[in-house]
Amino acid sequence: MQVPEGPDKILHALEFTLMGFFTTRAVLLTWNLPRLWALVLGAALAGSFGAFDEIHQAFVPGRTSSVYDALADLSGGVLGALIFLTIGSLVAKKMYSDCHDKCCPGNEA
Repeated sequence: MQVPEGPDKILHALEFTLMGFFTTRAVLLTWNLPRLWALVLGAALAGSFGAFDEIHQAFVPGRTSSVYDALADLSGGVLGALIFLTIGSLVAKKMYSDCHDKCCPGNEA
């Protein structure tokens, strides 16, 4: 089933919003980085995965690759990283009492 062009880009962005959310969370909980660098690195990891996926699709019969799909992936990754840094840290603070300082600002003991 072929998805029309407009919804295709929205679906790419939604998928990679989740990836950007979780890669930013992983970066913050793994390395001691400032929140801005975690946002950049989390979004870059999600965006680069999208770019590699588009390159991979160029070699798969029956699939097409698109720079616009890669841009939708990157924008979704940035959106997901921003969402984590705003709402995700609040949720993590409630779920984990020993939450990482960078992940949950204001949780300093």
